[in-house]
Amino acid sequence: MARPNGKDRGIVFKQGGWWVRLYVNGREKWFRADSKSQAKTLYGRLRSEARENRYFPEKYAVSKELTLRAWIARYLEGVTSPGLRNVHRYGKFWSKLLGRKLLTEITADDLRHIQAKMKHKGTRTARTINRYFGALRRILNLAIADGLLSANPIKGVKFFSEPAGRLRFLSDKEISSLRDTLPPEHWLIVAFALETGLRLTEQFHSRWDCLNSEQGILTIPLSKSGKTRHVILTDAALEIVKGLTSWMHSPFLFPSPLTSAQPMQGRNFVVKIYEPALKRAKIEGVTWHTLRHTFASRAVMAGVDIRTVQELMGHSTITMTMRYAHLSPAHLRTAVNRASLGAIAAKSASGTGSKTGSSDNQQVEQGPARITEPSEIFTGMVGGAGRVRTAASQFCRLLP
Repeated sequence: MARPNGKDRGIVFKQGGWWVRLYVNGREKWFRADSKSQAKTLYGRLRSEARENRYFPEKYAVSKELTLRAWIARYLEGVTSPGLRNVHRYGKFWSKLLGRKLLTEITADDLRHIQAKMKHKGTRTARTINRYFGALRRILNLAIADGLLSANPIKGVKFFSEPAGRLRFLSDKEISSLRDTLPPEHWLIVAFALETGLRLTEQFHSRWDCLNSEQGILTIPLSKSGKTRHVILTDAALEIVKGLTSWMHSPFLFPSPLTSAQPMQGRNFVVKIYEPALKRAKIEGVTWHTLRHTFASRAVMAGVDIRTVQELMGHSTITMTMRYAHLSPAHLRTAVNRASLGAIAAKSASGTGSKTGSSDNQQVEQGPARITEPSEIFTGMVGGAGRVRTAASQFCRLLP
C-alpha cells in the first residue's frame, strides 16, 4: 500500500537503483533489487519471515548461550545459603577452570579429566572433590531449569566413594585439659558450643533479641537447612548467657572486640584462639565441629533417643543423626554389662566346670565317649515300642 507522500515503506531509490531496507531486532539490513516491483515483493517476503522469526535466526535471534563464568556470576547473585563462603569458593574454582567455555560446550570427558587430576594431585580428599562436583551439579541443574542447557554433563561422572571415618568427640579428660588451657572469657565460648551443639555460624551470629531467657530457648532464624529452629538451652548454657554483658552495647551474644555492632568472626576465633589451645593441650584430630559431635555423642550416651537428638541437633533427616549411634567402646561395654546375667552366669559356669572335670577324668579311664545321635535322644518318647522319632519328625508332630 502506497504511503501518503507517495513512498513505499522499506523501499528506497538511491545510487541509480532500488533498495530494500529492513530492521530486525534493532539492526538494519539493505538488499538491492532490479526494479521497484521486485523490491516490493522482496520487502514483503522479508517482513513475513521476520514476523515468523525465520529471518536470519542464527544471526539476529537473541542468543541464550552463556559462558560458565557468566552463569556462575548470575547464580551467585541469587544465592542466599548460609554457607555462602563455600559457594563462592566452588564458583571461583570452576570459573577459573572452565569459565571461558559455553555451557553447551562442557562435556563429561572434560569433567572426568579434572576429577582425575584433582585426585592425582592429592591435596584434596575424595569427600572434598565430591563437594566441588556437587556444587557444579547444582549450578548446571539451574541452567537446565532456565532452558540454557538440555542435559547435565555431570551425569557422566562417577563420584568417589566416601569412607565413613571415625566420629571424633572429646572425652571428659580432653574437655578438662582444654578448659585449663583457655582463659575464662574464651572458655565460656567453647563451653557454650559444648552445651548447645550450635554450628559455628549459628553461635557467633546469635542475637539477644532471639533469646528467651525465661523459657531457655534460643531461636536460629536461618539454619543450615534454611528453616527457623529453636534451641533449648541447658542450665549450664543459661548460666553462661546470664554472665555475658554484651547485651549492654551489642545486639549479639558474642560481639566483635573491635566493633560491637558486628558479631565476632568465628573463623578468627578458631584460628587464633581455639586451635592454638588444642595444640597446647596436645589434643589432635579435633576441629570446631567436634564440639557439636561431642554434644550429640554425650546426649546419646546419656540415654537420649535418636529422634530427640535429631531435634536437638536440627538435622533435617535422621540419617545424619544415626552417625551418633556409634558410641565409645567403654559406653558399649557398660551397656552390655547391664544386660549381663552376672552372678547367675558365673555360678552356672562354675557348676558346669566341675561336672565337666569329672566327666573328663572318666573319659580318660574309659576311653573316648561315643557321640549320641539326635535320633537316639527321641527314641521311645512318642509312638509305640521300638519306633524311632528324630528331632525333625518330633517337631513336625507338634505343629497344628
